[in-house]
Amino acid sequence: MTLVAEQTTGDAGARGGIALPKRLPIVVSPANRDDSTAKDARLVNCYMEKLETGDIWVCKRPGLDQYTQPSGGAATGRGVYNWKGDIYSIFGTTLYKATTSKGTVNATNGVYRFSSCLGATHKLQLGDGVKAYNYDDAGGLVNINDVDFPAAFCKGWAYLDGTPYVCKVNASIQGGGINDPVNWDALNTITAQIEPDGGVALSKQLVYVIEFKEWTTEVFYDAANATGSPLSPVQGAKANWGCSSQDSVQDLDGTLLWAGAGKSASVQVLIMNNLKVEPVSTKPVEKLLEGASYATGNVFSWSLKWNGHHFYVLTFKTDNFTLAYDLKDQAWSQWTDVDGNYLPIVSATYDSGHRPILQHESNGKLYYADDAYTTDDDSLITVDIYTPNFDGGTRRKKQLNLMEWIGDQVPGSELQVRFNDFDYDPKKWTNFRTVDLSKERPILTGCGTFRRRAHNFRHKKATKMRLQAVELQLDLGTL
Repeated sequence: MTLVAEQTTGDAGARGGIALPKRLPIVVSPANRDDSTAKDARLVNCYMEKLETGDIWVCKRPGLDQYTQPSGGAATGRGVYNWKGDIYSIFGTTLYKATTSKGTVNATNGVYRFSSCLGATHKLQLGDGVKAYNYDDAGGLVNINDVDFPAAFCKGWAYLDGTPYVCKVNASIQGGGINDPVNWDALNTITAQIEPDGGVALSKQLVYVIEFKEWTTEVFYDAANATGSPLSPVQGAKANWGCSSQDSVQDLDGTLLWAGAGKSASVQVLIMNNLKVEPVSTKPVEKLLEGASYATGNVFSWSLKWNGHHFYVLTFKTDNFTLAYDLKDQAWSQWTDVDGNYLPIVSATYDSGHRPILQHESNGKLYYADDAYTTDDDSLITVDIYTPNFDGGTRRKKQLNLMEWIGDQVPGSELQVRFNDFDYDPKKWTNFRTVDLSKERPILTGCGTFRRRAHNFRHKKATKMRLQAVELQLDLGTL
């Protein structure tokens, strides 16, 4: 086989100048061909960042550093919330204010949802669909046992014009008294009945109550009705997508996201802005969603607003994957724990300084999340960039003489590099070679010959990492 210099363009090519290197795509979204995360292009424990200059980078996800651990020790995380500047969390069967126990709660239905109510005595409200509670410092933690409060309800609260609301699986919305989350009114009820599907979850957007149902979503406004419920339906705002898991619903600065489907459609991640609903999941992401389990206790979701990014994070525990969607850059990535399994975070909130606080699923800890932390609680984070199969625009053989990484120069930072010429066959990856990212020009030479090739770039150091591109100096074969 004869090798010739890669074709150049412009005057440099006419003068026999050095060929311009090709740039390998590293800014990728999940491209899985089926419901497995083991093949094809993807970003793991990193995310895409678009700058105003037009440059696009791949950045390591924020690490975790312990914020506090309630006195009860390791226990199942069931929710965290900032109320009036104090951090409330549930671990096991105990509600904590900071690290102090405030009482015992139910522990049979996963993560709690929180809200609050005004009135003479402001109250924190929390519920998991089986039990609901009010809390204030003077009265303590009290089970809501009013005869008119539903015995079973869907997760989520909506507080509108002084009235707290919950919904039931029969699609009805039950309201309490005006700024009174203790006493509930049997007559203050309305049913979401444009379609005959059951209720799944409740939330709020703008000045509207949002009820997520099995295959539709309905919207209500405060009509100030003299009798019955103050609410009336907003007929034109009904959406033909429902909710597949009440634990997937998140409110990020008034934007609602959740996993759901229509009556005849597969599961998608949906977003509601100003009452308008549309999918944000890509086809590969929907392949993962379609094969996942939506059973209670299998789905976790939370949100992270940090460094100009707004992340919606969705975990499927038994399916063993966590997906992160950046609302700002409209890009998906996969996040894992230090062992490559799903990221075991179940809930998130913020402290009084607006620093993100995340709750672990089982170790009893709360964590700060920030890119200032380059590890997860002192354990190394494995960042993996899996590129698409690259052929340079031709299936002719190519000799890869040199690879050069364009990124931040960070002391102690290294990149492990391997490749696969056999369509991601797990047994055909080469051994890793190491590139020093502290150098001004991180390069790797003598990278062999290929027709098409997938690369894996792995970063596993207690340093920051930000990459923009990889340049390939290729010689093209004539055969």
